[in-house]
Amino acid sequence: MVNKGLTIGFTANVMKKEYINDPKYIEWDSEVTINAVINALESTGNRVILLEADESIYHKLEKYKSEIDIVFNIAEGLPEVESRESMVPSMLEFLCIPHTGSDSQSLANALDKVTTREILENYGVNNPPFQRFEKYADRLKKGLSFPLVVKPAAEGTSSGLDQKSVVENELQLYRAVKKIINTYSEPAIAEEYLDGREYTVGMIGNLVLPPLYFDLHEMPSKPKVRDLHIKDIDPNYCKVLNYFDSLYKKLVTQTIVAHHALGCYDYNRMDFRERKLDNGKSKRIYFLEMNPLPGLHPTESDLAIEAKHAGIDYNTMINMILIEAIERNQNNQMYKDRFPKPKIKNIASLVQSKKEELRVLGKISEYNIITEISKLDL
Repeated sequence: MVNKGLTIGFTANVMKKEYINDPKYIEWDSEVTINAVINALESTGNRVILLEADESIYHKLEKYKSEIDIVFNIAEGLPEVESRESMVPSMLEFLCIPHTGSDSQSLANALDKVTTREILENYGVNNPPFQRFEKYADRLKKGLSFPLVVKPAAEGTSSGLDQKSVVENELQLYRAVKKIINTYSEPAIAEEYLDGREYTVGMIGNLVLPPLYFDLHEMPSKPKVRDLHIKDIDPNYCKVLNYFDSLYKKLVTQTIVAHHALGCYDYNRMDFRERKLDNGKSKRIYFLEMNPLPGLHPTESDLAIEAKHAGIDYNTMINMILIEAIERNQNNQMYKDRFPKPKIKNIASLVQSKKEELRVLGKISEYNIITEISKLDL
């Protein structure tokens, strides 16, 4: 049968059984996620070529360069490579293959927690006080107060994070920093612990999805951080932030500013925490993490859960990400001929019909509202 849609390369790191208990590979994607993305892309009439992002990924991309119209990229990169998430996008850019998501520079900056915070501070995004630790023996600088949260300086959201990551004194700090440096062969970052709700806000193109929040004090054992174990159970405890909540606009504003400050494209997900001020009379939001390659598990990932609350099914969500990349690359003279209307008709039709539906429902939805950035009074 003749393929009437696009030919899409799908770059990903597939979780192998031998890597399941190794923290360096924790963000590699399961077969469930891989198959769900492939099915979503094929649902709009496209042909998908899975290109596993292993040591031979450059040769695979070079081999299929003339065959692929665009790459849907979720590759985390090899753990031995510094700025690993930018590894595949940098190859795609060198080979002049358009791809979904942020470019190599944005991904490199976003993966480095210190660089991210330094950039965002210049744009007025609130960050908790923090310090980078290159060595175990680095002294804690003045102004930082215990308790602190210690995590790798250049890993994904939950990598290297557990309940012992919250430290109360210098001995615990030393041990936590040493563990990070030994495990990940990279510096650690320590930031002041914020004992409030945690929020996650996703966006696709010009749409901000309904923010979720997690009150960890309501969970069994009252965890202090959202580590991987807690993320396995917290979908049962997450709630959608009311559109009329006083923090809604602050969260959305900081999400949009952070996304553009880092030069990200197509989609993103960011995590924030609140700190109560004036004996709990007021709250302030602080940025925690940037996730320009957020997890895409069809039922467990935060982005998919937020999309579901907005009335967006998984297949449509994936195609929304895809059409954002297509429309962005249509403006590039080098790529504009790759996407003739007949080849993207099914994708565009699916996404457009969903957006029209959302615009109607959004006017009457109090909790699951989806925000159009262009119509938000920032």
